[in-house]
Parts: sequence; structure tokens; C-alpha cells
Amino acid sequence: MYATYENGRIVIYDAYLYREVIKEIQERYWDPVRKVWIVPFNAESVSTLRIIGCEFKGVLIDMVSSLIENNDKLELPVEAIEPMPIKVKPYQHQVQAYNFIGNLLGFFTAGGST
Repeated sequence: MYATYENGRIVIYDAYLYREVIKEIQERYWDPVRKVWIVPFNAESVSTLRIIGCEFKGVLIDMVSSLIENNDKLELPVEAIEPMPIKVKPYQHQVQAYNFIGNLLGFFTAGGST
């Protein structure tokens, strides 16, 4: 599987084995004529493609490298909706889980919902 950059989007070729993972990417679509997946060029897409072992080709190599070199995090930092009842600084995945469960169970009445 490999990917190239076209018109502000990532075009993924030979991705049959990873089609279920690619279907989880937001704003993705299948081009039936070219038989390729097309996903937006954003941190989430790049992170997902790196995890499943996609090979980046052409200008996409430099774009992904500069994204990483500029210390842009591939995941957006998350703030707790309400203060967490702990004394130590939580990891990002802990804050995401706290926000998710708090919204799901209705604990956050005045906070914003994600």
C-alpha cells in the first residue's frame, strides 16, 4: 500500500487489506474509477496511515516529514471539560476518556460537549 498527494488530499493505492481501517477515517471516499481511497491531508489521516504501514511517495514524503519535524503533534491536545479529581497531570488518553465518560453519563452539565 502506498499514498500520494493530489489536490490537497491523500490518495491511497493498493489498500484492499486495510479498507476497514481506512473506512474509519473521517471524510474519506472511494473512487471507483481509479480504485483508490481518497482521504483529507490532516494529522489524523497521516497518523492512521503511518500506523498501518503506508508508504508515502512523491511530495507527500516531504509534507509528512515537515509535519513531524515542526513538532506538530499528530493528535490534538485535549483539555478536560471539568477539572479532574486527581493530583497528577493526566495523559492525553486519560483526559479523552474522562471527557467521553462524563458526557456519556451526563456528569457535565455546564461544560461544552465534544
